[in-house]
Amino acid sequence: MKRHGGLYEAISSLPNLYVAHRHARRGKTRYSEVQYVDKNKDALLESLHESLVQQTYTTGKYKIKKIYEPKERTIYVLSYYPDRIVQHAAMNILQPIWDKTFIPDLYSAIPNKGIHKAINRLRLFLNDTENTRYCLQFDIKSYYPSMNHTTLMNLIQRKIKCKKTLWLLQDVVDSLDGETNIPIGNYLSQYFGNLYLSDFDHWLKEKHKIKYYLRYNDDGIILNDSKDELWRLLDKIQNYIETRLKLKLNKKTRIYPVNDVGIDFLGYKTYRTHALLRKRTVNKFKHKIKEIKNHHTEMKNQHIVSSVMSYVGWMQHGNCYNLLRKHILRDKELNEIMDRCSAELGYKNPLKRKYGDTNQ
Repeated sequence: MKRHGGLYEAISSLPNLYVAHRHARRGKTRYSEVQYVDKNKDALLESLHESLVQQTYTTGKYKIKKIYEPKERTIYVLSYYPDRIVQHAAMNILQPIWDKTFIPDLYSAIPNKGIHKAINRLRLFLNDTENTRYCLQFDIKSYYPSMNHTTLMNLIQRKIKCKKTLWLLQDVVDSLDGETNIPIGNYLSQYFGNLYLSDFDHWLKEKHKIKYYLRYNDDGIILNDSKDELWRLLDKIQNYIETRLKLKLNKKTRIYPVNDVGIDFLGYKTYRTHALLRKRTVNKFKHKIKEIKNHHTEMKNQHIVSSVMSYVGWMQHGNCYNLLRKHILRDKELNEIMDRCSAELGYKNPLKRKYGDTNQ
């Protein structure tokens, strides 16, 4: 396996820091912290460049917040400058290296992949009705809080040999005290989530010759024609992740017949002939649409338009035209809000561009 060296000069270079700032600020230009960096970027990025070159940079303190949707989680938030810019700078150089190591059917946090591509792939798998009669669906218990720092760094070193780059990544990995816990909220953490199970992915595909397997973050789907074979495989999976990765499977891990219940995965209930949004996803969208209608005057136009069109995309992808028509296309109040926001942004309501007169 080729290991890459000489990366740190590219990561810490001033041109790369400018690109990292441009990437990191996307969608965040209203924040005062970002605006401050915009006004003083030459001096600030030069200073950051020097701290990286001299290796005096260290990951800053986290602000901690709780979120409760879809489940309670602790989110760790770093300052925009210098920390988030540094992580984008590292990813600019490391992402192409890491992407080449992943199996094709990994869909989380990778450009041109994502949830809808994963569901499309799952539906393609299900076309083979004989060999996809049973599903092994696994989930890792407390995935990011359980990641072991030493194990993660060992996995990173499989591809990276540049000592200064390893120093920088070690600083980020160890930015929370203890032997475990990779902070949810870090830009690098989403890729660490891909890396941590990457050898496991190859073990399944290459040693066990699993044809129908895909993963999104810590959620995996394996399809087979034999329930007994999946139970035997589950024992091996459990042993692998406990002994090699120091993780545990969530109690939600199960094996079941596909035809009986469909596959509840990534916000959709996927069947052989179609996919539907799961009820919890529908309820979330209803709540968000109600929130837009009640508080649209306090929201930015672009946020409203982008949010509504995102919901449209989810419903379209899930064979949910009746749901789309009822809750978006025929909602007069929502369409009036979309008309206003779109006009103020300088273009036609994208709902009407796509569907014509939505109130018909």
